[in-house]
Amino acid sequence: MRSTALVALLVLVPATVVGAPKQAVEEAGVLVDQVVATVNQTPISASQVALEGAIRNQVAQSAEPSLFGRLLTESSEPLEALIFREILRQQPVTRTVMLDNEVEASKRLDAFEASFESAADARAFRQAWGLTDATLLDYFQEGVLLEAAIDLAVDPKITEEEERNYYEKNKNQVFGGRDLAEVSHFVTQQVYLLKFEAEYNAWRSRLRAGATKRYLVR
Repeated sequence: MRSTALVALLVLVPATVVGAPKQAVEEAGVLVDQVVATVNQTPISASQVALEGAIRNQVAQSAEPSLFGRLLTESSEPLEALIFREILRQQPVTRTVMLDNEVEASKRLDAFEASFESAADARAFRQAWGLTDATLLDYFQEGVLLEAAIDLAVDPKITEEEERNYYEKNKNQVFGGRDLAEVSHFVTQQVYLLKFEAEYNAWRSRLRAGATKRYLVR
């Protein structure tokens, strides 16, 4: 599943760099977008990479970047981020996700707007990149959906032994010597998060290794 509104722009206006600032297009004349990479024969264009970079840079200015989820905040170059998003779109698990993602996406859109110094700056960003609130909402909705697919695919199981080992290792320094019964919820949460990250990174590496990727411009 792809961010349909942004793709529609690429299909309808193939002779210009969609996602490139309009000022740059006007100054340079007509620019032709180019495919810079493919994922299992699905193209990724230079304009998509430029737009992804601009959005990620702006998200980094937010007071709470974590609101935008892992796909927009984990350390990655824009092209590599887009390659992984495309790999996720093509996963069978993604097609099984059924959720109302508009509420969460709206929160992300609001946070994105708030990351600018003023409403005028936010409006200027959208105008420069040829975006609307609807296309941005569509973009954030897809991010929520893809992250839900990650949660379905990466679901580590926690054992009592793992919880006990974590607790014993951190009993004094983290838990101040309190009994396990007092901090069991926190222990479970921390063990889950640590195991999730480890399994996610391994799963992510397997997906990337299994995908057919071609870099046409580096």
